[in-house]
Amino acid sequence: MEVPDAALVASARGGDVQAFGRLYAGTHRRLYNFIRSLVSSDDDAADLTQETYVRAWKSLGSLRADEAFLVWLHRIARNAAQDHRKRAILPTVSLENAAADGEAGDILEIPDLSGEPEAIMQSRATRDVVRRAVDSLPEIHRSVVTLHHLEGMSVADIARTLDISQGTVLSRLSRARETLRRKLSLLVEA
Repeated sequence: MEVPDAALVASARGGDVQAFGRLYAGTHRRLYNFIRSLVSSDDDAADLTQETYVRAWKSLGSLRADEAFLVWLHRIARNAAQDHRKRAILPTVSLENAAADGEAGDILEIPDLSGEPEAIMQSRATRDVVRRAVDSLPEIHRSVVTLHHLEGMSVADIARTLDISQGTVLSRLSRARETLRRKLSLLVEA
């Protein structure tokens, strides 16, 4: 996992918007993946990713060590996801449903014409099966799997991010892998 340059973080802490933009560009995908492991929809993950960066920009002055930016950012994301779950009990209205009712403009979908259709469908099907298997894990296992395997974060950084011991991280990874192995065994055999 590539760690942002401490000088870039220091510049952002000094109010340099372009430096913060470069930090965003280098970290937003892995942060989105982490948040996606904590919430139930892509839209929620996208919204929470944006919210995380807004919170980070506003509180960048509270970052104690520039080298710890990624861990600090993931903690903000985890807190944003927890806040989101607390708010989830409130009723919401989907903007897509409003568009279907004619209250908003039509949603345009642009087809992806790259690759062979059969290979694309197989790849999507495999990705969906794996995503559902990971999503079915308890949150404590889902978050360590996402941070370690999708983002390449070290066990030590995961422990700091989630405020747990390294042994607990390793234990959760082991249990999650075993659960995923059982759930995905049919996919591998096919």
